[in-house]
Amino acid sequence: MICDIYRKSLSLSIENKEIKIQKEIEFLESPGYNCEGLVCADGVITPRTKMHRKVLWYKRMNQKSLTALQWAKEGYVVNPDAIGRKWKNNPHNSKAIIYYVSDEVHEDKEAAKEFLKSRRKEKKE
Repeated sequence: MICDIYRKSLSLSIENKEIKIQKEIEFLESPGYNCEGLVCADGVITPRTKMHRKVLWYKRMNQKSLTALQWAKEGYVVNPDAIGRKWKNNPHNSKAIIYYVSDEVHEDKEAAKEFLKSRRKEKKE
């Protein structure tokens, strides 16, 4: 008797959690969300739920990050307003290298070739 009551309450709690998750997913897919978060009336973009923050973190961490030279080899040029992130490849490096994500670059094969030529000239001198 007690086991049956416990099983029913347990199944109800699991169903409630599934409904809650489904509602959060529907909320995230509802109009008003863009790729960054909820756009408020004053234009501020804010993530509203824990699940949405996880999605944004996963998206940000899985973006392609390369240096300006690596992007140039693929035919892309860093935007003039790009900030980038300074990362050290390992703890033994004293100099941090600036990496740019795919949102901070644009495709321009001619400018990329010019950038690579200027880098080669700098090395020769």
